[in-house]
Amino acid sequence: MLDDDPVEILTLLHPGVTKPHVDHAARASWLAAVHEAMRSVGGAVVAAAEEPAVGRNYYRVSVEARDGVAGVILFNAAALLVAAAEAANPQEITMVFVAVPGSEVFSERGFQVASQADLNEPLSERHLQALAADERRDVAYHCPSRLGDLLFNWFD
Repeated sequence: MLDDDPVEILTLLHPGVTKPHVDHAARASWLAAVHEAMRSVGGAVVAAAEEPAVGRNYYRVSVEARDGVAGVILFNAAALLVAAAEAANPQEITMVFVAVPGSEVFSERGFQVASQADLNEPLSERHLQALAADERRDVAYHCPSRLGDLLFNWFD
């Protein structure tokens, strides 16, 4: 599956994007898109969606592909950004990002879809410029190495 037109990730970086952001309307729309996307690729949602919380700034839901491969669909509500990762122990902080299954469904519903390449891009000063001072302090403390680790983070 090819990625849709690439998202200019820098445009999504703004104050608050690294903080847990609960948005019930966006969550409902994202979750409906997750179900539709998984149906479109012959997969299934296999667990209830988890809300952002201290230690995780994003929503996540476990999915399974047609071939039985498990994964998670991630949603940063502050950026309306969707990503996917391999299933891992929930306590792991470093994710292996993968292509978003059924990515066109998310794009059609107005979500931005993050590419693996963007999420794996090494974090640099240019990524931090638009963030609030407390977010830059979190970055200095937690030392995420990739842009994806900033946008889908474990900061406490």
